[in-house]
Amino acid sequence: MGINVKYIYSACIVTKTDNIRILHDPWFTEGIYDGSWFHFPKVDYPIKSIGDVDLIYISHIHPDHYDPKFLKKYFEVYGTKKILIADHKPNYLAGKMRLDGFQYQIVSTSICFGKTSIEIMPHKTGSISDIDSAIVVKYDDGSRIHCIVNANDIIFNSDSRLTLKKIAGDVDILLLGHTGAGAYPQTYFEVTDDDLVVEAQKKKLAFFERYKNLIGVINAKVNIPFAGKYLLGGKLTHLNEFRGTADPVEILDFDERAVVLADDGGEISTENLMPSHVRDELYSDAIMARRIAEISDFKMNYELLISKDEVHQLPIKRLLVLATKNALMKSECEEDYFFHIPISKSEVAIINANKNSDQPICFFYPDRNVTKPYSLIQIDIRYLFGLLTSVYHWNNAEIGSQYNIRRNPNILNRSAQLFLNNFTI
Repeated sequence: MGINVKYIYSACIVTKTDNIRILHDPWFTEGIYDGSWFHFPKVDYPIKSIGDVDLIYISHIHPDHYDPKFLKKYFEVYGTKKILIADHKPNYLAGKMRLDGFQYQIVSTSICFGKTSIEIMPHKTGSISDIDSAIVVKYDDGSRIHCIVNANDIIFNSDSRLTLKKIAGDVDILLLGHTGAGAYPQTYFEVTDDDLVVEAQKKKLAFFERYKNLIGVINAKVNIPFAGKYLLGGKLTHLNEFRGTADPVEILDFDERAVVLADDGGEISTENLMPSHVRDELYSDAIMARRIAEISDFKMNYELLISKDEVHQLPIKRLLVLATKNALMKSECEEDYFFHIPISKSEVAIINANKNSDQPICFFYPDRNVTKPYSLIQIDIRYLFGLLTSVYHWNNAEIGSQYNIRRNPNILNRSAQLFLNNFTI
């Protein structure tokens, strides 16, 4: 039999051997990332498409991979299943699952079910913000070892690519990310800026290069580009065309080993590597436009939480001071980098992410000249309140394109960006 792979949607697949059926990263709740992400195309009956499984693997905490609402619905139909997660320290996914009432098993060594073995590789860069993981499933049919690797949407460096190769060995099927779903460039430029289109194309090509780097090291017989499939809804729909994301079908132009399985049911087995139900054409503009029209009137979560009339009652300045103290204790930034956050028409908060700063926060009029480098964060004050009080999370806000940034210079400082992950009370 080998290992059968059934594609459902985005990063959700079902892998099956004679011994075990594993559901990977099911996301089917609309409006994740605090109201901004929606499905395209929709899977009407995901629980039926998935069927009964034995285990569930959740790669990381992002809501397009860990969907607690859907898991609870699924358990109502098929009963509670064991959930496997990676061994991270700190383990944010484990903490979130405990709060959500789920039991889980942290997998730190290879585990076996009959002739099937499972190994989960945590993606570690040395940062306290590490969350991602990959899974390797192997099956011994008596004559050879079948192997599939779900590398998910990890952004690998050379060391982590080699680590995955060492764990996996000879790979039949590699499932990997082909595109980026972050906030750059659509929230970093005005939509009228010609640089936006240029940067969107550069982003797409950069992720193609990352894809090529991983397939070159793993050298699987078949590569399946997947994950990161979404549309922005509500008041963010106008940003969809500028995200710099690629349809996996575009991978077929340069990877002769690539297979794009059809949504909601495309399958392939390591036994013969002959796929059933594939997609080789781009989604039509008309179908996408209809879907965007359907999701354009949805509200963001914070718009439903607090009315604009209540904004003046929010203790934003005090929360900013407390959040700055907390973030500095965990900051990995060792150089001056300033975040400018307008909190009213007459006042701007300026926060220095440098963990050694002797003046980490101050408040000024908007026209004051300040030292570079900096990022101006343009954000609804209601959403800022939710972020500072941990109702929402900064990383989800960024991926959800929930606020705009104007950098000067327009260069990523990763350690400063990670500072925001702990910018809460």
